[in-house]
Amino acid sequence: MNIDKIKFERTGGFAGIRLAAEIEMDDLPEDQKREILDLLDEADLDELSEKLSGKMPIPDGFVYSITVESKEKEYKVLAGESSLPDDMQPLIEILESLTKRQMRKKAD
Repeated sequence: MNIDKIKFERTGGFAGIRLAAEIEMDDLPEDQKREILDLLDEADLDELSEKLSGKMPIPDGFVYSITVESKEKEYKVLAGESSLPDDMQPLIEILESLTKRQMRKKAD
């Protein structure tokens, strides 16, 4: 999969703090890029987006929106934390970390 950009957003939670960023794959170190690509391959985005649609999020839970853009296709997954498969957790953690880092840089 040749990915150009990932748009990540986390909303909800008890405090209602929104995290959002556009992550350019070319800006990432090679090892981090490879890890994200491997996790996206494991997630099978085509199947995942259909499987998660329609499941209601739990109150005060996080809702994640992940849009993966490539030249060929765009994948979008929208899911509450309660409906995310366990194997998606490492990907969410990486994207949250990158988003927080990007938001801190903008604040400086």
